Amino acid sequence: MSIHIGLMIWKEMKQRNISVSVLSDALEISKSKAQELMNSATIDILTLVRICEILNYNFFTYYESGKIFSSIESHEKKQLVEEVDRLRALLNEKNKALELQERLNKVQLSTISLLEKGQFR
Repeated sequence: MSIHIGLMIWKEMKQRNISVSVLSDALEISKSKAQELMNSATIDILTLVRICEILNYNFFTYYESGKIFSSIESHEKKQLVEEVDRLRALLNEKNKALELQERLNKVQLSTISLLEKGQFR
């Protein structure tokens, strides 16, 4: 999947009626350099982030269906599932410990009660 990101930026600018001069001023680059960006099929990520902020548009969405983002997304999902499973196991252990603590408290109360009864006889 080939994306000409410069063209996508140009289209968004045209829809919003934003000139190359406005973009170049916002990016603090020359007008010719801004024009080069729009003629380029690839753009530095940091520059693209700045353009996204300036135009208030997420140009990264054009890449989300690509292989790289899909594999990153599936890897992140796998990590999240593993983390949820780990946290569930910890929660189960915590609940077991609480149950044991409650039983211990009952035994201790029962023992105290028996000791108190023995003292007052």
